Amino acid sequence: MDSGFPPQPVILTWPDPQAPIPTDIDPPAYEHARMPQHGVNYTLSQGSFNTMLVLPPHTLQDSRPQYFISVLMNCLNPHSFITTVHRGASESGPYVGEFEMGISTIPSTVTMGDCQKTLKEAIRIDNRIMWTWHFKDDLSQHLRWELNNRNTGLFDCFLARDQRPAPPELKVAQFRGAPLNHKGTARTPPTILRINPKGQALFDDILLSVLILAAPTTSSESALPVALARRPAVVELN
Repeated sequence: MDSGFPPQPVILTWPDPQAPIPTDIDPPAYEHARMPQHGVNYTLSQGSFNTMLVLPPHTLQDSRPQYFISVLMNCLNPHSFITTVHRGASESGPYVGEFEMGISTIPSTVTMGDCQKTLKEAIRIDNRIMWTWHFKDDLSQHLRWELNNRNTGLFDCFLARDQRPAPPELKVAQFRGAPLNHKGTARTPPTILRINPKGQALFDDILLSVLILAAPTTSSESALPVALARRPAVVELN
């Protein structure tokens, strides 16, 4: 039946395949899920020859990749490498920070947001078993990494303002690098970063600081401890 109204045009639309996928917009239901109320073991999983994902356990309510890590060579200095961290599952996610280290006469640098500092300005090496991350001016965001045991290569992270020695319940994070598999007869255990509830709000700083501490380099500025370089036996996080 003719209604007397002109026919409405049919408009076909489709998303631009080149448009980046938004990774920083979450439904309201995910807000609480992003802040677990218990310690969570995140796996640093190799994605390709120069990328890595920080993955929560599949049992977590929000089991999406938390961070995307990429490493690229500085074309103007082939002996220096830039490690960049984004939130989410790809480099299109929100930028967190980056650091550049290598064999160079130029000081190593670390960047968060639009602020860049030299490595020596961001990390203080207190001794061979303790390092302080103080990139930001806010003292509540300063972190202290301690070598738990030289034989295990396990690192504990506390707020820098916490007492020493700090009781275990004050730990905000814990890091265990993957041990070397000399025999090649068993699967190499993954690298694990455990974030406790009070460390969730400091995840960006925790991740960037531990990546710097674990970065293999021959630079004289390297904060890489001998125990981590040895990749000792597997231990459980607690």
